[in-house]
Amino acid sequence: MSIYTASKTTKWDLQLPEKIFHIKGTVVVSNHLAGPFKTYRRIWVNKIEIFPESGNALRPFYDCSFEWGKLGQKASYTTALSICLSIFKSERLAENLFIYFKEEFVQNFPDSNFELVLETSKFLNQHNDMLNPDLYSRFCFSAITSFREILLIKNSQTGLITADLAENYAIHREAIPNARLRKLNERKQRLLFRLFAKGDYLVSGYEFTEIMLKAEDLMTRFYWRSVEKIITSHQISDKRVE
Repeated sequence: MSIYTASKTTKWDLQLPEKIFHIKGTVVVSNHLAGPFKTYRRIWVNKIEIFPESGNALRPFYDCSFEWGKLGQKASYTTALSICLSIFKSERLAENLFIYFKEEFVQNFPDSNFELVLETSKFLNQHNDMLNPDLYSRFCFSAITSFREILLIKNSQTGLITADLAENYAIHREAIPNARLRKLNERKQRLLFRLFAKGDYLVSGYEFTEIMLKAEDLMTRFYWRSVEKIITSHQISDKRVE
């Protein structure tokens, strides 16, 4: 069983005063005569405007602006995190959920102006594992995933923090729609990382900074090992062609 599987008896006690939220987004075109036209985006949650600085403060890697829709780039993560902060009123819960929120909602927002209603109950039930009160999500620049987040578990009694980097490398590959194939792919990726890291794929300690330094180091070495294998494979193929 994964260390990230939430216990059925230990869940985050959300007690949200609201479960239905009205989201409004507008695309504004500046008409300043002194310079070129620029566009920027604004968002309101239940008629209260939110700002990208709130999400960017927690994940400064992403742009400090709003984007959404199919063509949204890195700022879409800022959008998702900022909305989650407004909805869930908790930095840690927002950090645990914003990647999923981005994939399920933000990237499906209309590309232009929009107004819509979001109901969060189904979303929270679907991502019940993220409601584990011992779960933390931290940004890892070197993570070879599309979202660069590392999940960690902190033992509430001992204070020991643990991250399974093999599991982190394997999970969250929703690009494969077939559930069976996705599970097989996750197993393959998990075994691949364990083969590389040997017994070091589990990192633990008592400080988040310490754990993330270990994670960055191992993920960086795994990345360059992967690049090295790709280059070697291409060189062998080229020699065969010759």
